[in-house]
Amino acid sequence: MPQFAYSCLDSRGKTRKGSIDAPSRQVAVSRLRAEGLTPYEVGLSGGDAGTSSVPFWKRRVEWRKRIPKTATAAMVRQLATLLKAGLPLDRALYVIYSGDVKSPMSRVAASLHETILGGKDFAQALSMHPGVFSQTFVAMIRAAESSGALDLVMERLAGHLEQEVAMRRKVRSALAYPVFMLVVGLAVVIFLLSFVIPQVTRIFADMGRELPGPTRVLLAISDSFRVFWPLLLAGLVLIATLLWRVAKSEKGRRFIQAGLFRAPLIGDIYARSQQGNFSRTLGMLLKNGVPLLQSLRVARAASSSMLVNESVDAMIEGAQQGRELSAFMSDETIYTPIARQMVAAGEKSGRLAEMLLWVADDSDDWVGARLQSLASLLEPAMILVLGCLVGFVVIAIILPIFEMSSLAG
Repeated sequence: MPQFAYSCLDSRGKTRKGSIDAPSRQVAVSRLRAEGLTPYEVGLSGGDAGTSSVPFWKRRVEWRKRIPKTATAAMVRQLATLLKAGLPLDRALYVIYSGDVKSPMSRVAASLHETILGGKDFAQALSMHPGVFSQTFVAMIRAAESSGALDLVMERLAGHLEQEVAMRRKVRSALAYPVFMLVVGLAVVIFLLSFVIPQVTRIFADMGRELPGPTRVLLAISDSFRVFWPLLLAGLVLIATLLWRVAKSEKGRRFIQAGLFRAPLIGDIYARSQQGNFSRTLGMLLKNGVPLLQSLRVARAASSSMLVNESVDAMIEGAQQGRELSAFMSDETIYTPIARQMVAAGEKSGRLAEMLLWVADDSDDWVGARLQSLASLLEPAMILVLGCLVGFVVIAIILPIFEMSSLAG
């Protein structure tokens, strides 16, 4: 049987160290607690400990790296299934992390399990991992623990995360081909300007004749690119740095976001996506029993748009005065008229959460359809642009060759 070394605090607050035989670390912790001790470090001792007696979720803090949303959704779905099957929360978390200790989410589950055994509630444990679980997620879990409906709320959260993952995949699949075409086209043009055109230039230099206009333009571009490429690269880095600095400032971020709302082609998509994110967050919080003012504050913190946050600030102030939320959704840059009408109808009928979720679903469907349409337009546009560029290069090279052939004939 494995032996575990432990460090505990007794009832008088003094540290006690020793070892205990137990089939698993969870059993060891349970036995120590049964003796009135508070364990704060329990790990395999001696040869069983490997490189360290510190638990693996404390030795390896890889969850601090960005964890994919798909991994989070998978763990939440698994936890929801185990809770629905009747397992207690601590046992469900143990089942998740004991199955694959190498997975980043398993280490997060192990940390949650350890925190719960330490006497904290689930919402407090989740709040210790802000890079994995959002404020919305934590607020809904806190409300679920208060109402005793943790399994039901976990089921809803799993569906919400899976829907969010599906939406991200839809966006990526819609933009993957145009982006690939752009990268490949630019790579081909850079290769021609850097390697092919200089070789052809040597042939044209021996002709002793005036070159056609397209050829002269191409040679000028190629020479400029070969000579000034360090300056071009430095300019791109400088522009990227300036944009990054502007985006980090409050005024710059607001200017960029206001421009995104009004940008052609993508402005409506960006606005609908922001409307959908806000509506879904607020609707999910209200549906799971979070008070309105707290829900609005969490939804504001979850939004990345300063314009949306300003409208939510007005909603919070209005809600404190007893006014309806729909009265503060008059900015058609952010909210569509049908969204405002549905929210107003939900407030009058007492079904605000349902109407908000309907608005969110409608926004997501609209964004998905518009992205597909935009991608279907971008693909032929990219092919046309790249075809024109490559065609210009080919014509500029072939024209002098034709002249040489005609002179030889």
